[in-house]
Amino acid sequence: MKDHITIEGHDGAFAAYIARPKTSPAPAVAYHGGDTEKYLGEVGGLSAPLLMHLAEEDEFISKPAQAEIKAALAKKPNATVYSYPGQNHAFTRHNGAHYNAAAAALANGRTSEFLHQQLR
Repeated sequence: MKDHITIEGHDGAFAAYIARPKTSPAPAVAYHGGDTEKYLGEVGGLSAPLLMHLAEEDEFISKPAQAEIKAALAKKPNATVYSYPGQNHAFTRHNGAHYNAAAAALANGRTSEFLHQQLR
């Protein structure tokens, strides 16, 4: 079993995750990772499992930035990126302005399965 996990949902979460010491990599989940594209040069050092959720209509992460993120992480066998069509930033935030129950349930179910697999 991994010693700990990281679940992040705020801007800069991906940067904080990949910038931390790599001696004890733990699995991580990133929801709505604003500014992720600014830190893609660090992806080479990513050794821990990563699950990322991106809203396709995210007003803080442009479509070109999302394409960069997906392309960079596609090179990492331990990274999975899910994209949610028609969803805006923070679509999983319960009672938030862009909350979508169906999309949130899908993302949260994927997260639950990922964590179940990683924490065996």
